[in-house]
Order: sequence, then structure tokens, then C-alpha cells
Amino acid sequence: MVHVGLVGYGLGGKVFHAPLIHLAPELNLLAVCSRTEEKRAQAKADFEGIETFDNYEAVLNDTRINLVVLATPHDTHAPMAIQAMDAGKHLVTDKIMCLNESEGRAMIQAAERNQVLLSVFQNRRWDGDFLTLKRILDDGTLGEIYTIESNITASGGPHRGWRAWKAHGGGRTIDWGAHLVDQALQLFGPTVELVFADYQYRYSKAESDVESSSLIHLVFENGVRFMIELGSIWMFPKPRYHVRAEKGSFRKYGVDPQEAAMKLGTNGVAIPEDPARYQMRIAGEGKGHRDVPVQPVAGCYRTYYDNIGAVLTDGEDLLVKPAECLEALRVIDAIVASSETGEVVRLNR
Repeated sequence: MVHVGLVGYGLGGKVFHAPLIHLAPELNLLAVCSRTEEKRAQAKADFEGIETFDNYEAVLNDTRINLVVLATPHDTHAPMAIQAMDAGKHLVTDKIMCLNESEGRAMIQAAERNQVLLSVFQNRRWDGDFLTLKRILDDGTLGEIYTIESNITASGGPHRGWRAWKAHGGGRTIDWGAHLVDQALQLFGPTVELVFADYQYRYSKAESDVESSSLIHLVFENGVRFMIELGSIWMFPKPRYHVRAEKGSFRKYGVDPQEAAMKLGTNGVAIPEDPARYQMRIAGEGKGHRDVPVQPVAGCYRTYYDNIGAVLTDGEDLLVKPAECLEALRVIDAIVASSETGEVVRLNR
């Protein structure tokens, strides 16, 4: 049994990490660390018998804890992760891995010198719509892929709290974008060749200093154009995915339902999605076409922590590897650079 110390009990810690750790057969959620008394009390109410700490050093000094999980602001990931790994703890951090490639390399070096596990909670590799898209691309139904749009668009203004500020690693490009870049690399990686990004800033500086929207254009070696659009200034959300290809198109609306279900207390089960959200159209003879029904794949986020437990107890292969997350950081660094200069960035191997 691997004993886990979870650091942070906000949305990420309470809704995502704690329930999924609790469900993993080889993991035991031993303790939650939070500086806030209210959140420590909530953790005790949520998990009978759990211990709580009000400071990080207590987690690192507890010899029972084998694995530290960070559900903390983005700018804390690198220093806290390195500190934990240097204390001999295995380490999982919420996405984004850290703020930049340099920090990511330092984290990997800490894992290597201490011979401990390092992984990043890229749970949206197990979004049902992403798994459905991957299946469609793998079976060749659409033929050669030309472009893919991957969008998270809504209305409502800036994030609240630390996510509204650059100094803490805020902004949707680093937050949601960490998922979407990871998904793009999973489909067409290991890396991209060209990056172009255009940010808009429409928020009051008193509320936020991060982008209100971002339009990102990635070009892969095989010629696929992967476009990401993020922000909160859309009254009419764009499709979650829109694929244009040699033999047809695929389109899907709405986000994966697992997060909403977990907020209501449904954890660790495959959540089916309405097939009406999915559309696929295949070219026929001449100028004709036909609509093809899509049977969605059900996603299941608990796969991530089930794998972490199996890696540490049974030696299974790690599904989310630090080198993959480092590559995503390289791409995100290029996105940020392009947004600042207005120029295309070429990523060299």
C-alpha cells in the first residue's frame, strides 16, 4: 500500500485528486495538507480517519507518506515538487507541470537523482470525447487529417483567485491549454514544428492581467494543423472538436461530463455521453455525402491514479511520463513567446 499526502484542498484537491486517490486499490489517502482550517475540517468530513497538516514540512517529515500529490497554484509546483523529491517522496503534481521548460528540467533531474516517480495529472487524456476522436483517427475513417480545432470557449469574464494573475501561472492558455497541448501531442507528436499564437486582453487590469482569449496555431511534421482557441468572451461556444479531413469531417459539442459528475459526488465511473453531441459526415460519390452515427467512448479519470498505484507496487509502465510533459512545456513556452512577439516560432528538436 502506498500512503499519500495530498497538498491543497481547493477544487482540484477536493473534487479530483482526493476521490480518485481514495478509489485506487494500491493507494491510501493518509493525509491532507492545507493552511486553511476550514479546508482541513472539510477533508476530515469527507474521509473518515484522515489526518490533516497545516504546513508542508509536516508532510515531508512524515515517514509514512510515500507519495506527495500537489494540488496547489501553478507557480508552486516546481519548488514544492523538488523539495518533496529531495526528501525521498514520489511526486504527482496537478497540471500544468510547472511554469516553463527550465523548471521542468529541474524537476526531472530531481526525480532522477532521488530515484523517485514523477508524473503530472493529465486526466483529460481520459476524456470520453478525446478517446472517441482518437479511435476515429486510428481507424482511418476520415482518411488524411488536414486540420483539427480544439476549443474551450465560454462567457463569464476572468477567473477568480490566483488563476487571474500571471505571477501565479494563471490564464487559460496555461490552465486548459496544458490539457489541449498534451492531447495534440498524444495524437500527432512527439513535437510540433511551428507555433503561432495571438492573445487578446479585454479584462480590467484591476481584475486580471492574463489573456481574455488565445488563438493558437500548431503545425506538425505530418502537415496537420492543430488549432486551439481558449477564452471566456464567447456567448455561443465553439465546437469542442472540429476535424476536417480527406474523406469527411467530425464535430463534437460540449465538454466531457466527468467533471460535472464529480462535483456532484459521482466518482471513478465511466460516464456515458449523449451521441447527439457528435457528428460525422463522410464524402460519397460525386458531390454527395452521408452522415455516420458516432458511438462515444466513455471516459474514466480514475485510470490515472489506478496506474500510479500499479507503477509503484507492481512495476507497470507509467502512462503519463515526465518527458512527455516537458515536451508540452516546450510548446507552451513557444506559444507564450509567439504571443509576445507576434511572430511564428520554430521548434527545433
